[in-house]
Amino acid sequence: MSLRMEQHLQQFEVRIQEEIGKREAFVREQVIGTGGQGVVLGLSGGIDSAVTAALAARALGSERVVALWMGAESSSVHHRDAKLVADTYGIRLLEVDFSAIVNQFHIEMTRCADALPAELQIGQDNPLVKGNLKPRFRKNAEYWMAALLGYRVANTCNWSETAVGYETKYGDAAGDFSVLGDLVKAEIYLLAKHLSMPEPLLIKPPSADLWEGHTDEAELGLTYRDLDTYLCTGEGDLETIAKIDRLYKLSAHKRNLMPMLRQPVYPGGTN
Repeated sequence: MSLRMEQHLQQFEVRIQEEIGKREAFVREQVIGTGGQGVVLGLSGGIDSAVTAALAARALGSERVVALWMGAESSSVHHRDAKLVADTYGIRLLEVDFSAIVNQFHIEMTRCADALPAELQIGQDNPLVKGNLKPRFRKNAEYWMAALLGYRVANTCNWSETAVGYETKYGDAAGDFSVLGDLVKAEIYLLAKHLSMPEPLLIKPPSADLWEGHTDEAELGLTYRDLDTYLCTGEGDLETIAKIDRLYKLSAHKRNLMPMLRQPVYPGGTN
């Protein structure tokens, strides 16, 4: 880690209580301020959703947070850690298993695609064709639950992921508000420490759990250390910087609103 990155994180930790307070106020503004009754989020067993859940519970009270564990051929380790987080912060945890739904949907779509010429099916061996079904089904479940309860859906992505497009469009990238979207992974770990996060979540490799043995860094071909350092300081070796810049450009469509030929004008005003 570079000296500038170390200093950046030290400065972040100095103001950590201020950061926590601002994010709690932001949750209340986005939920209560918009007429919502509470928060729904997917609790994956990973650090980002765990920190989001902890902040939501502090902001609104744990009784106004509903977390969903949404298994889809998922790791038992992540299931264990999701339950650990819910127990730690007193959050209600509901469970649903999407394994059969994801598999059946994939089978049906594969059968449908058989009518297409084989040379068009360039993603046939891409594990994300099936893997991305999981975050999209999960987000459907979060919005179903939010509609039932009159709650708002909390996005759990961070800036490290969003900058390089490491999120599923209309899946985990969706939400009514983002608590951590301006923070890199290293900053989130500092928040977690000060929120008394259970130890297992602080030490295991980050994973979107899209398939067995999946880890974020292996799929990205980047370490969060290098990614965070570049995003926060602009520092890095030429190869790393070129890769991050390329991923940033390729993933612009995930960060921007759906393009239109021109923006319609609303007659009642600009807001």
